[in-house]
Amino acid sequence: MGIGGFLKLGEENNVFFYPVIWLLCGLFVILRGGITHLVGIEWVDIDLIPIFLIYLIARDQDFRAGLLAFAMGILTDIFAPCQLGLFAFAYSAIVLGITYCRRFLDFTKLRTSILLVALFLAAKWSLVVTVSRIFPLGQSIPSITFPLVSISALMTSMIAPFLLRLLDLVGGGENRSHGTAFRF
Repeated sequence: MGIGGFLKLGEENNVFFYPVIWLLCGLFVILRGGITHLVGIEWVDIDLIPIFLIYLIARDQDFRAGLLAFAMGILTDIFAPCQLGLFAFAYSAIVLGITYCRRFLDFTKLRTSILLVALFLAAKWSLVVTVSRIFPLGQSIPSITFPLVSISALMTSMIAPFLLRLLDLVGGGENRSHGTAFRF
């Protein structure tokens, strides 16, 4: 198999697509604080990780979504002033719950995915604030309120359709004969 065969294998199995998702998520986690400070919106938590996780779950990549959730949670824990493992647990538990919900919901609908992104953020902050208040460990408790979580979920949900469509186009969609994997 020559170089042409290797590139064709990469196109068919998306060998290069999933590592790019991991790289983009890692860069986002590392640069998130600097970007929000530069733009001047420190009070809003625009989190792109749930969009990538919902996309992977919709593409039947549960294992990859679980690994990505855990890895990005640990990376967030390293850069956040909180208990080590808190975000890793939150991301992994929510991905597990969403994967279970796939039995009942049609993840190929864009509206469902947008709703799940908003619910993901609400569940994440509910879990983080609850655990931080129960086990403070001498660290600062995040001052997150319901209106701030709602605004963050709304803003991230407004970004979600564009990013999901872009990922679908770049990733090849699940079913090329019927267009894209995500539909309204």
